[in-house]
Formats: sequence, structure tokens, C-alpha cells
Amino acid sequence: MNNRLQQQQTAQADQTQQTGTHAAQSFENAEEVIRADRAQTSVPPALGDRIAESLSREPQAVAPKSWWKRLFGG
Repeated sequence: MNNRLQQQQTAQADQTQQTGTHAAQSFENAEEVIRADRAQTSVPPALGDRIAESLSREPQAVAPKSWWKRLFGG
């Protein structure tokens, strides 16, 4: 009985250690942190729909005329 308990505790400790090393990461800058978080987190469908709707209501950017077209009336 005592041997079985030790095996269970050893297995749990190994599993905890593996989980702990997997979670620890170091990042060079904030962009890497955001990329790692984005890879692990999915956007809820309702939020994605709201963002798409909001972007569709934004006015489309019109490219300004080049300086020579403004100068010569083109």
C-alpha cells in the first residue's frame, strides 16, 4: 500500500513539474507576449461580429491626390 501511494505522489509531482515548465516562457518584447496570448485565446463569435459590423460602418479612406494633379488640375 505504501509503495502505491509513493508511485501516485511521484506521478503527480512529475505531472505538476511538466505543467509548470510548459507554462513558463520568456519574451523579448511586448509584441511577442501579445502574439503568444492571441495564439492561445479565441475571439468570441459575438465580439467578432460586432467588430466586423463596426468596421463596415467606418468611412472608406480616400487617397489624396498627388501634388502634381493638384497643381495642374488633373
